[in-house]
Amino acid sequence: MPVLRVVDGPSKNAAVVLAADRVTLGRDQTNGLCLNDPKSSRIHAELLPPGYSGKDAVGPADPVGWLMRDLKSSNGTWGPEGRLETVVFNDGFTFRIGASYLRFEAGEDTLEDPSQRWSDPQSVSGLNEAPDEPSLLAAPASPKGTRTGIERANAFLVLLHQIVLRTHTAVGREALFELLDDAAAEALEGDRCAVFIPDGPSELGGWQLWPAHERRLRARYGAVPFARTLLMDARRRAEPLLCANATAQGDVAPSRSMVQAGVTSAMAAPLRIGDQIHALLYVDRIGGTVPFTRTELEFLAAVANQMAVQLHNRERVAGLEAEVQRLASAPRRQVISLIGEDPSMRQVLDFVAKAAPTSAPVLILGESGTGKELIARAIHHQSQRSDRPLQVVNCAAIAESLVESTLFGHVKGAFTGADETRPGVFELADQATLFLDEVGELPHQAQAKLLRALEQGEVQRVGDGVLRKVDVRLIAATNRDLTEEAKRGRFREDLLHRLDVLAVTLPPLRDRPADIDRLADHFLAQTASKLNQPIKRLAPETRAALLRHPWPGNVRQLRNVIERACIFASGEVIEPADLPEGVTDAQPAKLSSSTPITNLAEVERMHILRVLDHCGGNKKATAEILQIDRSTLYAKLRQYGRI
Repeated sequence: MPVLRVVDGPSKNAAVVLAADRVTLGRDQTNGLCLNDPKSSRIHAELLPPGYSGKDAVGPADPVGWLMRDLKSSNGTWGPEGRLETVVFNDGFTFRIGASYLRFEAGEDTLEDPSQRWSDPQSVSGLNEAPDEPSLLAAPASPKGTRTGIERANAFLVLLHQIVLRTHTAVGREALFELLDDAAAEALEGDRCAVFIPDGPSELGGWQLWPAHERRLRARYGAVPFARTLLMDARRRAEPLLCANATAQGDVAPSRSMVQAGVTSAMAAPLRIGDQIHALLYVDRIGGTVPFTRTELEFLAAVANQMAVQLHNRERVAGLEAEVQRLASAPRRQVISLIGEDPSMRQVLDFVAKAAPTSAPVLILGESGTGKELIARAIHHQSQRSDRPLQVVNCAAIAESLVESTLFGHVKGAFTGADETRPGVFELADQATLFLDEVGELPHQAQAKLLRALEQGEVQRVGDGVLRKVDVRLIAATNRDLTEEAKRGRFREDLLHRLDVLAVTLPPLRDRPADIDRLADHFLAQTASKLNQPIKRLAPETRAALLRHPWPGNVRQLRNVIERACIFASGEVIEPADLPEGVTDAQPAKLSSSTPITNLAEVERMHILRVLDHCGGNKKATAEILQIDRSTLYAKLRQYGRI
């Protein structure tokens, strides 16, 4: 009899004998072949014998051979030619689901035990390898809240192990907090999952939503209230708590506003080290009648404890690394540190990597304080000209009468005060890189000579008739809109076209809140080295104040605020009182009262599924391209029947 065998992947060597009945495969234990693969849907595909006519089949069978049909799985079924919808098996045909490779064998049954299947939740292969996609191994599938206690307990053990492995490689608090999205979406079957950070007195019991989660929940759920009493009690008692309509099993009774809004149940677990609470993990269910259980609360508490340990350890490691850096001798060559995990900054870093090896001019746009000079230095230090020094000129700081002399040089006696012949920065940057900051401030006459220097590679000193050849890679920066300046006649349009060969716009800090945490920690270490003092830490309330500030001065302002706080802080922990008054006065954004309803649902569905197919079923890549939160993507795919 034919056999379907897993030849590689998490469930390697698992197999099922194909008789005369329909067989399903997927992550659910009720399948004929159960795949211990996080990228497998619960019921991923069906296999039909030749001519099968049972009513349980999704579609017709093949009259001659065994047919495999993908059941609208999230991550797809893949063959040598791409994604498979249906396929008729030939002997030896191999296909892939996630990291699992399966082969159809048409010969005699070669199983030692025909019932050999992965059905014991404790028998998990590949347990020491973290999944290659942020999707986590979910608990066995059942209608919400109907899984047995032993099923959920065993599955949670496996899932918690995967989370522990993931936390070791997560970069920054944002990546750690994303684990909650995965756990809630896949294992806890929660509707809203969020991280709350301490924020002093507020409407939410002294807690503020983590900015990334605030944006996601505001867009999807509008002003549906959170379990305010639960948050207040969790902070006061510093322990995980359960709020459920079935009050006999809950620690906190639901409020009237919760019941009216349809919040069935909620859980909160603190990220606690000693007496300090870094954050609260929160999950709730909206609609339905099934509340969370004690087993699910214990799992959420275990995840919170793991995250708290990781956050504490990272602060300690950051302090030790800063101390080592402070004590070590300065490197001979400057190291450019570019910090950015936000998608907009990752695009900038990708631009730097692609632009650096070339010699084309680069135009860097952005508000003051966004780091334009740092990007220019990074491009130079990654280029083939990095063995020569970068020449830097701030065009806005040069007197108009001295601009040409500074850029192109002058000979003795060319003008009053020219007591000796001097080369300009173009000659000094020969075979190297010249960075012109605030290039929009150049006067018109200097713009014309700059254009000639770029077009012909020639410069002429003031008062001299000799043309000198130079090979200069130019990087220019400005906070002005040069296109608008050109329309108004204040900037030469031909020069703009020559500069705008490779252009990049740096995002303001207010548009990349995910980077505020990492930048703050970086400046803490940098300031400790500068002031020759041990590295200081931010209190949770201080970190919350930094996250909600709009930062009109961008990264430069954040650096100055951190330096000031390190100087004024009396202890090892920087409190909100150590920050400038304008920073602590900022207010967090409020949830909107309603979410607009549009008639583009079908267009949205088609676009999301097309991007998912384009990414080969990779949900993380799909969410990044769509620029939506991953838990939102899970909800959409569940709505479309793809999970």
